Amino acid sequence: MTDPAGANAANRLAHVVARLSRRIRGANTGLSYGPLSALATIEKFAPVRLADVAHQEFISAPSTTRLVADLERRGLVSRSVDPDDGRAFLLDVTAAGETEVSRARTARGALVERLFVPLDESDLALIVAALPALERLLELDERAQRR
Repeated sequence: MTDPAGANAANRLAHVVARLSRRIRGANTGLSYGPLSALATIEKFAPVRLADVAHQEFISAPSTTRLVADLERRGLVSRSVDPDDGRAFLLDVTAAGETEVSRARTARGALVERLFVPLDESDLALIVAALPALERLLELDERAQRR
């Protein structure tokens, strides 16, 4: 980005998102950030291959294998043989895993709601108005990552 105003906006957004992310991660109800993120990814894309989880999470295959094995031991994910490739397996979230993701999302949402309390209506409206553009930004990036 060559536009100084755009670069400044990008830097500010990166800083704000990082700070918010640290606060939100503190609202976890059980799982730490990494396993919870992987569990949510499996829920979103299920049934999904291990390599696709690694790709979505930006972590190595060996790290993903360990992470998924832990989630499986906890009864949060299940694996089944991939019908298209008997050597591979597909991951899915169990009912307990869905509950864990839902609980974490509720806790994180409640934390963000508390952060909203001191804002006036115009600040809150600006945040709400920015959400579609931010969601689109992530959607476009996710599509680009799949190519």
